[in-house]
Amino acid sequence: MNLPSCLCLWGCLLTGLSSCHSTRRDAAPLPTVGFVSQETIAHACRERTVHRRGTSGFESLPDGKESYLARLAMVEAAQKSLDVQYFIWSDDVSGTVFADRLLAAADRGVRVRLLLDMTAGAQKEVRSAALAAHPNIQVGFFNPMTAVKGIFAGNPIPLIGEIDRMQRRMHNKIMIADNSIMIGGGRNLGDTYFGIHRKNNSRDLDYLASGPVVKDAAKAYDLYWKSPLTHLDDQAKVTGRDRKKLQDLRDRVAKKKRKLAADNRCPYPTALPRGEALRTLGQMTRRMIWTDYEFVADPPERSLKTAREASPVCNSMEDALAMAKRDIVIHNAYFIPQHGLLNLLKEAVDRGVRVRILTNSLSSMSGLAAMAGFANRRQDILNTGVELYELNGKAPSRWTYVHADHLTRLSMHTKGMVVDDHLSFISSFNMDPRSKFINTESGVFVDDARFAARLKRYLLEDLQPTHCWRVWRASKGEILWYGQRPDGEPRVYQMEPETPLGRRLKYYLYRCLTWEDVL
Repeated sequence: MNLPSCLCLWGCLLTGLSSCHSTRRDAAPLPTVGFVSQETIAHACRERTVHRRGTSGFESLPDGKESYLARLAMVEAAQKSLDVQYFIWSDDVSGTVFADRLLAAADRGVRVRLLLDMTAGAQKEVRSAALAAHPNIQVGFFNPMTAVKGIFAGNPIPLIGEIDRMQRRMHNKIMIADNSIMIGGGRNLGDTYFGIHRKNNSRDLDYLASGPVVKDAAKAYDLYWKSPLTHLDDQAKVTGRDRKKLQDLRDRVAKKKRKLAADNRCPYPTALPRGEALRTLGQMTRRMIWTDYEFVADPPERSLKTAREASPVCNSMEDALAMAKRDIVIHNAYFIPQHGLLNLLKEAVDRGVRVRILTNSLSSMSGLAAMAGFANRRQDILNTGVELYELNGKAPSRWTYVHADHLTRLSMHTKGMVVDDHLSFISSFNMDPRSKFINTESGVFVDDARFAARLKRYLLEDLQPTHCWRVWRASKGEILWYGQRPDGEPRVYQMEPETPLGRRLKYYLYRCLTWEDVL
């Protein structure tokens, strides 16, 4: 392949890769992005990392329907404020529903702040100047890369020296209502994460929380909102034309919501009366377990760092692995461990800890780049002695997690872990180089045997032989996949199961590329 063709291929692949995976400052401003000192950044990262302990109430939200309803109820019940931070806000049923209901919340006087990653896809109306023209809504874009116009004008065009920053993502997912209740974890706002997509749905994991942990999450949110890397809409630049478009936007979003919900036969409500929203939240909060926790979030300044340094969230997760004594169960959608994590896993196994890890298979994962990165590490993972499992895209649990009007394949977007039956970790953190060295993430550790038992039941469900394939290495070194049919008949595969030829060929091409550090 000649040089121009190679460059073209790399450009296309990196573009695809980037899609897979806060207002006034009360602190001294950092230097201009293009000329910032790395020592200053390192200091800011140490000082601004949110890392708090205490006692709060937690409930896990593994089911897409319940997670959707919890978010909708929070929006409908809010009276004072809604702070929303997401990596992806899809232009589909659920994305449009939340745009509509957040606009309705602002209309009744709730202060709404929307913080979005600039490089990821966002619902069309959410990105519009008309929405930002609402007096109770403010929109912020994190790490802007291209110049935009109107009330968002002023975003910097990156210098050549900032090419590394172009790869960095705000991968955090948080929603906070009235500074009293929050949702965090792995789900973006999109149909596939709530189980109602017509083609592809994922099992995923969130947590609902109340108590002091909400203040910790709010502090993390404010660090991003006030960061020099966040560009906010400028209300002074709102024009009469923008305000006129606001009413048109209300009508357009409401009409679009009804049409999408009808066309996709959405089984969920697209609005809730406030009384029902309060009852929904009441039912969920009564199930909360009040216990000790540790909330962790990477600082926004991390996106300015050029040194290859593990994130605070990663360090906390690896500390938990290093302290394990008996048992570790992990679900991680994009599992691409490098030497540090591989060594931790091997040390755990060597001291007698049973380690079970479930990740996507070639048949379940949508992103071939990340799958290729995992596959290139399969031998290394098996060398550590852990039990490795890959999700069966036709797992019987599809009947539980897919709520669309017809059954689809199942993938996983989960980031969950239980250590020694008492320490649980739910986060946005993928165990891959991108989450460890490039993106910003957030998560919570919950230290309670009862909470761990609930979460572990969920994690173990898809470790059954009918739900996944156990990956083994045979005596001659070849890799085998073991599973069972629903009737109990055992199956053994000598290559990745249930994958069509065309997809397999693309996957082999991706495996030839040496780009693990940006996966």
